[in-house]
Amino acid sequence: MANGLSKILQDRLGFHLLEYDIPEHSNSIKYSLGGMTLSSFTVLAVSGILLAQFFVPNPERANQSIHYLVDQVYLGWFLRGIHFWAGEVLTVTMTLHVIRIFFTASYKNPREINWLIGIGLMLLMVTLLFTGTVIKWDQEAYEALAHFLWVAEQIGIFGLPLTEAFAPGVPLLNRIYMAHISLLPIITLLMLGLHLFYVKYHKLSSLPGAQEKSKNIPFTQHMAYLQRAGAGVFLLICLLALTIAPPLGEEPVLGLEVTKPPWQFVWIFALENLWVPSLIVAPPLIILFLAAIPFVDQNKERYWKKRPLAMVILVGFILIFIVLIIWGKVTTMTHSM
Repeated sequence: MANGLSKILQDRLGFHLLEYDIPEHSNSIKYSLGGMTLSSFTVLAVSGILLAQFFVPNPERANQSIHYLVDQVYLGWFLRGIHFWAGEVLTVTMTLHVIRIFFTASYKNPREINWLIGIGLMLLMVTLLFTGTVIKWDQEAYEALAHFLWVAEQIGIFGLPLTEAFAPGVPLLNRIYMAHISLLPIITLLMLGLHLFYVKYHKLSSLPGAQEKSKNIPFTQHMAYLQRAGAGVFLLICLLALTIAPPLGEEPVLGLEVTKPPWQFVWIFALENLWVPSLIVAPPLIILFLAAIPFVDQNKERYWKKRPLAMVILVGFILIFIVLIIWGKVTTMTHSM
């Protein structure tokens, strides 16, 4: 009877469509980083829905509502910790996923479009991290928003929708919050669906440099591996939430600049100290560089030892960002917005 019920469910729900073969090397950590990132995003989404029940997106009450959640609501501190650390873990796994894709040249023909979709997803995640930083509305949030508004003002009419002048009478913090909980997640989910569709359509890339054809395993076996990896990610997030409290200051003092951005953004703080217009110039240059990779690198070779120039670029890119992050953490601000 159990087998009969299982068959009925498979026929009705289409579970049999998951019974297809994929390369055996997919069951490894480096080829499961995308799945781990998806697990972190799922934790972010669920915890964010719960947090939204307590948050007041108003400049006068936003910071107070978070302090109330942390100090007064049962396990509110733990819920906020999960949300914060899910974002931190997502940043790491997403970065490692992009590095793995570049290292194995999995962006090459016919996967160029999915690389671009992946870059778009990375930008959305960065935007979600930024808006999440702003809506807690402490000193760090206020200063981050001040830098963002300076950029929006410099780019003229293109930056107008991002300023308070676009909708007079509506607090900008309220609009940022709505983007954080609705617009950005909706676009992210649509692009995630498209990203996964193209992974299925083009199939998982082969293992570069393999001497013989990779063995295949059922996709359901890979799903089981991803579930274990996702459980490990969730356990790590919970452990971090239990042991390290996310930063949260008091309401901001307007006109003051004394903080530094989170580590995900501190690299541009370092560039800004060298040359203020870096705030405007650096992000689009990096995006254009990443987007151009599959179209500039037309060589069919994918094994890393036979791509010395690509490896030099990868290592150089990583080192530059590490140096900028460390420098941004230790350097002193030399100007004010």
